[in-house]
Amino acid sequence: MSDRRNRRILGLIGLLLLIGGGLSACFGGGLFGAGRASRDVFDQSGVIGWWNEGGWMSFAVVVVIGVIALVIGLALVLSQLSRNDGLHHTPTVTFPAADGARGETAMQSPALNHSLKTDLEKIPDVHGASVGLFGRYPDIELRAVLDVGDDADLDGLPARVDDVLGRMETTTGVRPDPVLVTVRFKAVERERQLA
Repeated sequence: MSDRRNRRILGLIGLLLLIGGGLSACFGGGLFGAGRASRDVFDQSGVIGWWNEGGWMSFAVVVVIGVIALVIGLALVLSQLSRNDGLHHTPTVTFPAADGARGETAMQSPALNHSLKTDLEKIPDVHGASVGLFGRYPDIELRAVLDVGDDADLDGLPARVDDVLGRMETTTGVRPDPVLVTVRFKAVERERQLA
């Protein structure tokens, strides 16, 4: 489940809670009449009476509401517990043959990941990189972790990453969007000195 979908679901739940809380506050504050403000919210003439008169239909409605809440909650929990926020890795893309050409071109996702990782590791001050491409072509997202030393040029790093993404766009015809790059500081191992 994507971050955008999570935000929509949580926003809808928050909106329902806001509306319910606002109506309850208005009800208790006497906005709908002073007599209603002093009455019980759940009384014999309201929800409890409907429950008693409804029989199996009342039970069925409550079960359906509970199952819907369970499914939404379970989906949200599983999406947050899964790696990569529930995003799926970019599958292999096969481009159809152009007019008059024989064969077709396939872009292997692992090869593209490896190529991008190697290109990012060529940036000065970057000692290692982890790369993940997610989504379906041409809507690809990039998540990368760059290992840098304490003396890395952080001001110049975004421009160098942008150069790498430009080369990827030239090669594949697509530029990842959004791009999430995490910089991780790691101590550089000192070279062994021979005695």
